[in-house]
Amino acid sequence: MRMALEFAKTGAAKYISHLDVQRAFSRAIRRSGLPVRLSEGFNPHYVVSFASALSLGMESVCECAEMALTEEIPADDFLLKLARALPPGLSAKRAVRLRDDAPKLMAALCEAEYEMPVEAEREAEFERAAAALMSRGEIVTVKVTDGKEKTVDIRPLIKWVGMRDGRLVMRLSAAQTGALKADLLLDEIQKETGEFVRRVRRTGLYTVQNGTATDLLDALKV
Repeated sequence: MRMALEFAKTGAAKYISHLDVQRAFSRAIRRSGLPVRLSEGFNPHYVVSFASALSLGMESVCECAEMALTEEIPADDFLLKLARALPPGLSAKRAVRLRDDAPKLMAALCEAEYEMPVEAEREAEFERAAAALMSRGEIVTVKVTDGKEKTVDIRPLIKWVGMRDGRLVMRLSAAQTGALKADLLLDEIQKETGEFVRRVRRTGLYTVQNGTATDLLDALKV
């Protein structure tokens, strides 16, 4: 049996690394007494995997993890026990049982959505900047990976960017074949608007079915 958990990472927890999140989950599972499967080998660990690592310093209300269980347990019980065991800043939101034939969350993930509040007097400015970026055939920028600079065209990785209810919304590729971090797109928006405060939060993880983006867990649950 495979169970998936959607959780938020907020407050001071946004400053802990992905590795520390993994450790926090291991401790929480141990405290909760949930029947999460252990790996085999000399140094066994709980079989837990995450849909996507979150950039350090960013909040999220939609992180997803999946766990292999050794016995059946209702999703509501699973959610309650893990919610009680997680540390402050990591908040369990919902638990769903995954279909037996569902791919791993990481493999199914295609897109991620991010939001950033914009001051009311600058909304029109950001709307124009977003429209200008969406109208471009290519957006060539420099991406740094492992300390090495590489020139890349990020336009194919931008699904949509625009204003919605006073927030800049960015829907970006998050697939294993190509992913874009929000900060790289914000660098381009800053060229159009000048300096601004970056208060970015990840708000959605999606897979794509028949050409339509669908909430990741909704698409894979039983």
